[in-house]
Amino acid sequence: MTSNSNRLSRLAETAGRAGLAALAIAALTAVASATAAAGPTEVALIESISGNSRGLQPMDYLQAGQIIHLDPHETIVLIYKASCVREMITGGTVMVGMTRSQVQSGEVKRFDGPCGAGKMVLTGAQSEIAGRAFRGGPAQ
Repeated sequence: MTSNSNRLSRLAETAGRAGLAALAIAALTAVASATAAAGPTEVALIESISGNSRGLQPMDYLQAGQIIHLDPHETIVLIYKASCVREMITGGTVMVGMTRSQVQSGEVKRFDGPCGAGKMVLTGAQSEIAGRAFRGGPAQ
């Protein structure tokens, strides 16, 4: 009887390890799929663009590594999300980076933009009225 219970015990341990390994593989597969589904990272926003836009328009997001070719008279204004840098680029070839662009054969002017919007803190007085809604005018 002892040998049967030892065999069952070893069989249960082996099955438990195999199940744990299968669970770990399934978790890694799920993480990899979610990462692939997320797609490329959008790092910059087009504020404005002049000239032949080549399918680009204001309020389009750009991805890191994206390349834009501008004619000498064309201008594009980009705002980077991570660094809050605002760039005005005229002419040349633009390669979008993570925090700023690399520009060849063109002119770029960089400005620091406001970054405090994500760090705003409401005071107690402000948070109390944040949810109020007024409908219609006073009763007459």
